[in-house]
Amino acid sequence: MLYSKNYLPTGSVVGLHNDSRRLLIIGRQVFSETHQIVRDYTALNYPNGFTNAEESFILFDNKDIHTVYHYGYVDEKEMQLDQLLTNAERKGGK
Repeated sequence: MLYSKNYLPTGSVVGLHNDSRRLLIIGRQVFSETHQIVRDYTALNYPNGFTNAEESFILFDNKDIHTVYHYGYVDEKEMQLDQLLTNAERKGGK
């Protein structure tokens, strides 16, 4: 089955423009208190993942992604969530 999605699923591993790290996506549509903006993704360094509570999450948007190294798991529930996230983004005017 071919899926058409707007957001990468959690578990995806990506590389950003001008950044040599690989990042593991752990969340989507996260509010950045520092910048007072909703970012498309939150991630951790791959392959380490979460190693301590003082580690900062990495927030970024779709436009920042240069390479998708691994595409996370997709099923019907993921497709439903993708549609909810897309609808919320449209209502928010992003």
